[in-house]
Amino acid sequence: MSLHIHFVGIKGTGMSALAQIACLLENSVITGSDVPQKFFTDELLEKAGITVKEFDPINVENADMIVASAAYDDHHPEIARAKELNIPIYSYPQFLGLLMSKKCGICISGTHGKTTTTAMIGKILVDSGIDPSIVVGSSVPSIGGNARAGKGNYFVAESCEYRRHFLNYSPQHLVVTNIEFDHPDYYKDIHDVIAAFQSLTGKLPANGNLIIWQEDPNRTQIQTKAPITTYGFSEDADIKAENIVYSNGGSIFSVVINKESIGTLMLPVAGKHNILDALAAIALAFRLGIAPSEIIRSLSGFDGTKRRFERLGTKNGAVIFDDYAHHPTEIQTTLDGVRLCFPDRRIRAVFQPHTFSRTEKLLYEFSEAFSLADEVVLADIFSSARENKTCDSTVSSSNLATLINQKGIDTKYFPTLDEISSYLGQTLQEGDLVITLGAGDIYKVGQVLIS
Repeated sequence: MSLHIHFVGIKGTGMSALAQIACLLENSVITGSDVPQKFFTDELLEKAGITVKEFDPINVENADMIVASAAYDDHHPEIARAKELNIPIYSYPQFLGLLMSKKCGICISGTHGKTTTTAMIGKILVDSGIDPSIVVGSSVPSIGGNARAGKGNYFVAESCEYRRHFLNYSPQHLVVTNIEFDHPDYYKDIHDVIAAFQSLTGKLPANGNLIIWQEDPNRTQIQTKAPITTYGFSEDADIKAENIVYSNGGSIFSVVINKESIGTLMLPVAGKHNILDALAAIALAFRLGIAPSEIIRSLSGFDGTKRRFERLGTKNGAVIFDDYAHHPTEIQTTLDGVRLCFPDRRIRAVFQPHTFSRTEKLLYEFSEAFSLADEVVLADIFSSARENKTCDSTVSSSNLATLINQKGIDTKYFPTLDEISSYLGQTLQEGDLVITLGAGDIYKVGQVLIS
């Protein structure tokens, strides 16, 4: 007998990934609904043979199980109808936890770097013939999209700390890329964030593994009964990078494991943050018993993920990039990578703040994050469905523009993306590097520039 699973809000990156791997539940039939607007996930869902309908309560009539996007509450017509019919309703993390429970879970967590690290680990396992299942927060060319349903025993999943969602998972192995204060609409302070990560690491079994960034100042507060492997640039790291050389296309460095060089990696993606992500992936794969030569061979072919320092194209001699960075540390790290790899270009950072709560709580940190940019262009704050804030909030992009200008960086604010696209189109010069930054729809500016 088949199990009919219906996804409400199926076009979201995470939801579309879950829908594609829901076949891990035997004899499952997958349906989904969403808004009519086109998203990059439309193509992925079509490829998976999943038809997407527009929202309508009738869509849930014959469903055995509902998976609902966090973007919609109980007032959504499909969710409300499912409750009337007493159909079980799962959130994204609850359903992901259900799928993971059937395999050996590998969770990749952390405030930054989760997506790229997950994609790298997934690629290594696929290339090694392990045939894993994978859920990642972006489209990854090397694994064919944002999800993969494998026949092997490993289940690799990007695991978000927001609202402690990752506590729905029980991993055998865990990567913690870093721990910083974020999601101020939920977490009270950094101590609250650390407590959440401690709850997750506390779930690891003694025969599992914790992979954690050596230089993270909050690392020492994390306790676990599983063996710990550290990675980073410092001498004390178990797995580290040495003799680093940066180039326009990426970096080259020696990989050192337990003080022994095991080879040289030519990493095709640029920036220190991508080196750290690669080291985390190397550490996990090494602990799983994959040969170092296989790990290096796999990562040498890693071609990045969508919206992570993604090269969109060129226009009038300028090069256009896009990045999902929406936290001050992510912005600073991304711009550091840009400056290292493109030292002679004029860096024009185009930023759309994401959520009023984050912008308000980290306003000063945001004003400090653009020191490596030659020019900053700001869009209006992109509000999240999880906030009740409106444009009457006391914080604005205009406030942020004033603070950045006070630091001597040429900063401009435009209320709409059309105005930003028009300004950049009129002022684009040979030698410019434009990078759009943010978790909203700021990427559309880059698409307009290269069109």
